[in-house]
Amino acid sequence: MKVKIEKRQNETKINPRLHGQFIEFLGNAINDGIWVGKESKIPNINGMRLDVINALKEIEPPIIRWPGGVFADHYNWRDGVGEKREKVFNEGFGTYSVETNEFGTDEFLEFASLIHSEPWINVNLLTGSAREMTEWMEYINRKQSTYLSKKRKDSGHEKPYDVNYWGIGNEVWGGGGMMTPEQYVADYRKYATAAPTFALNQFSEDSRYFILSGADANKPKERRYWTKSVMKELARARPPKVDGYDLHWYNWYLGNEFSASATDFNANDWYQVIKGATELEDILKEQYDLIQDGLDQLPEPEGEFDQKLEKMDLILGEWGNWYGRAFFEEKALYQQNTMRDAITTAIVLDILHSNADKVKMASMAQTINVLNALILTNGEQFVLTPVYDIFKMYKVHRNNDVLDVTITDENSDHVKFFASINDKTIYLNVINFDLTETISVDIDLPGLVLQYQKEELAANDMHETNTFEDPNQLRAAIVEQRNNVSANELFDISIKPMSVSVFKIVLG
Repeated sequence: MKVKIEKRQNETKINPRLHGQFIEFLGNAINDGIWVGKESKIPNINGMRLDVINALKEIEPPIIRWPGGVFADHYNWRDGVGEKREKVFNEGFGTYSVETNEFGTDEFLEFASLIHSEPWINVNLLTGSAREMTEWMEYINRKQSTYLSKKRKDSGHEKPYDVNYWGIGNEVWGGGGMMTPEQYVADYRKYATAAPTFALNQFSEDSRYFILSGADANKPKERRYWTKSVMKELARARPPKVDGYDLHWYNWYLGNEFSASATDFNANDWYQVIKGATELEDILKEQYDLIQDGLDQLPEPEGEFDQKLEKMDLILGEWGNWYGRAFFEEKALYQQNTMRDAITTAIVLDILHSNADKVKMASMAQTINVLNALILTNGEQFVLTPVYDIFKMYKVHRNNDVLDVTITDENSDHVKFFASINDKTIYLNVINFDLTETISVDIDLPGLVLQYQKEELAANDMHETNTFEDPNQLRAAIVEQRNNVSANELFDISIKPMSVSVFKIVLG
C-alpha cells in the first residue's frame, strides 16, 4: 500500500481541548476512582489518589468536565463545600447509593490543577435556579470581598479559581428535563444573562465560555430537528451569550437484552463496533453545517451595544463505547477495555483531528471506572487500560497542523491514516484493525527524511486487555528507530494486525 502525505490547502490546527476528559458521580468514577479520603491507606493528596493523579498528569488532559452528566442537574454545590457536607442519594444511571459530597467544588478544582487540566463545570439547570448558579460562580471566581468569596477563602482558597468553561444544562432533551428546544432556549437565555461577568466596567474583556446543551447525536431525525430548532429559537430575539454547542454521541453496542460484552465477543462484534466508531465523522459534518446555517439566520444587531452571535463552536461533550452488560455491573457502567476499545478510541480521535476546523473541544466518557475509561481501580488496585496508551501516544498531535494523507493504491477498508506536522516533524498514525493481516506501507513525504521512530500498541488476540493481575499485557512501546535515512520516501513499513502505530518523522 502506498500513501502520500502533503500539506493541507486550508491550514487546520488541532485544538488540544479535543483530548478532554469527563468525570461524574456515577458508579465508582469518583468515589474510589479519584476520592479515597485523607485518612485512606491508599497514597493520596488531600484525599485524592496519587496513582490516578500521576497517571493523568502524564497525559495532561487539556480540559476536564464535572460534576455531570445527569448528576449535574440534581447537584447543589453548597452540599459539597465547607467542613459540614450534606449527604444525598444518587440515582444516576443505576448508581443508587448515598453520596457523601466529600469530593466537592474545591476538591475538583484542586484535582484539575494537579493534573494540569482546565475545568469545565456543568451547572444545575433542571432542579436548581439561576440564583444558585450565580452564587456558585461567585464562590468560585469572585475576587472582591463578598460573603461568597469569604466562604471560599474560609475553605482554604484565597485566590479566585478563574474558571472560564460553564455548561448550562446537560442532555436537556432527556434526563436533563425532557425539554423542547423552545423550553430549553428560554431557560438558557435566563441563565446565561444572569451569570456574573466579573467585569470592572462595561468594556472589560469577557473570558467566560458558555456551553449550550446540544443534540442526542445517536438519533438521526431528532438531532437534526433539535439543532435546527435551537438555532431558530436563538434567532427569534437578541441572542444571549453562547460559545459552544455540546453534542453527545456514544458508540452503542448493546446486544439482545443488553447482552453485549466488553470482553467476550467474536470477530463480527469486533468489526461492528469499529464500524460504529467510523460513523461519527458524518454526524460531525452534518451538525457543523446546521450550526453554520443557523448562524446565518440570526438577526443583524440594530444598536451599538448589541452583539452579533457570529460563531458557535461544535463540541463533543460525551463520547465512547458503551456495551449492554455495563448496565448490570455492581458499580454502575463499569467497563473493561480491550484492544477493540483502543482502536475505536484512536479512530474517534483521528476523526476529531481531521475535523479540527469544525470541532473545537471534546471530553471522553469517562476517565475512570466507567465505560471507555483510561484507568480502572478497585481499592488499592490500579491499572491503566489500553485506551490510556492511545491518549498518551496521541498527545504529540496537540497544536499541530493537519496534513492530507492520500492512499494512492491498494486501498484497504481495515486501515486508517492520519498525519499532522509541527515545524519539521511529522506525526503519522496508522490504525490496522484487520484481525489477521499485516500490511506493508510505502510513505511518500513532503521532504527529506532524516530520522524516524515507530511507537506501537499491538495485540496478539482481539480480547487482550490489562488486568489488575497482569497490568502490562497490552502497553505501547517504541519498536523501531532509524537515523540518517536521507530519503523522501519510507519503504516496506510493516503494520501489524490489531495495532495502532504513531510514527515520528523528522524532515531535513
